[in-house]
Amino acid sequence: MRHIEASLTTQRIRVARTASAPRGPRHDRSSVRADLTAVAAGAALAVSGAGAVLAYIPLDSPLRAPLALFFLIGAPAEALFFALRRREPLTRAVASLSGAVLIDLVTAEILAGAHVRSVRGEIMAVAVISFLLFLTGTGVNTSTRDRSRKVKNPKT
Repeated sequence: MRHIEASLTTQRIRVARTASAPRGPRHDRSSVRADLTAVAAGAALAVSGAGAVLAYIPLDSPLRAPLALFFLIGAPAEALFFALRRREPLTRAVASLSGAVLIDLVTAEILAGAHVRSVRGEIMAVAVISFLLFLTGTGVNTSTRDRSRKVKNPKT
């Protein structure tokens, strides 16, 4: 009889503990920080895209110059930040910003040397370079050597 009472008391304690436990996913600081980083990256991508569109189409707008400048810095920086995702966050930020400035300067120098420098040309060149950097960050391999590698069965 005492054994049954002890068992019922233990079950009541378990029910009381689970009833007071918070339901739903737990949010710690790292997950909130990751969510905010994703939201900030998405907002920066949207502003960069708007800057590219405003700079490419002949539309007189007071936002054209600042958003185009944001695109010229932001697009390569975002692509490099994504490509360097295995590094520490501060290292990624510094490398991506300095790389973005380097990409812009080299692009401007090449277009000026070829005597074809224009705003539209620079926007397109930076967009293509950023897209290619983004593709390298996704791990897209076009190498036939990786595809032709045989998988060995460890059981044989």
